[in-house]
Amino acid sequence: MIKGLYQAASNLIAKQKNIDITANNLANINTTGFKREVPFSEVMARLDKQPAKQITDLSKGSFVKTSNTFDLAISGDAFFMVKSENGTELTSNGNFKVDDEGFLSDANGNRVMGVNGEIDLTEAFLGKQKTLEINKEGEIKLDNEIINKLLIGKIDDSLKMTRVSGQNFAFTEGGYTEAGVDEYEINQGYLEESNINPVIEMKNMIQIEKDFEATKKMIGYMDQLMAMNKEIGRI
Repeated sequence: MIKGLYQAASNLIAKQKNIDITANNLANINTTGFKREVPFSEVMARLDKQPAKQITDLSKGSFVKTSNTFDLAISGDAFFMVKSENGTELTSNGNFKVDDEGFLSDANGNRVMGVNGEIDLTEAFLGKQKTLEINKEGEIKLDNEIINKLLIGKIDDSLKMTRVSGQNFAFTEGGYTEAGVDEYEINQGYLEESNINPVIEMKNMIQIEKDFEATKKMIGYMDQLMAMNKEIGRI
């Protein structure tokens, strides 16, 4: 019975983790480029009870038009690459801006990487008549002159991927490579929404909470039985 109590307690901890994951997904419904975390119960169902690691759903969210020059959405199994203090990170969040030093950066101040290094847009703001365009291939053009090209990455091994913020992922060696131009398409003036389906998440939350309460009751019953056995032993 003690073994059963231990198993029930472990199950309760797992269900609490599932609740936390689902709640976090729901909290990020409106977070640009957010990728859904899959609850452990769903991981096990997908892997048919094989040993599992936490899974991130990397499917694309819908694109929404903003008409902002520095808002970018990327189609295909590819990601923007940014340089943080911890190294290179991949992200689907193309809500970029120009920082105080004239470099293209994300909302956290990480600089967006191009094939020629950090993307310097200082010149774009020196001439009032100059127009900036980022084409489907990721080429950055200033008055039709290419000044850099977005560095785009693709994930080769998701097991080497670690979420470092809501939208960014870091990798150990061999986790990602540079994507080919035929593997993605850049959409200027668009942003990718999160890939969270609120109906699915709410359904998951209701089911997980039901399972959680059932497990709590089971632990209560086992506790009562153990107390009864203890009393019988005294007679």
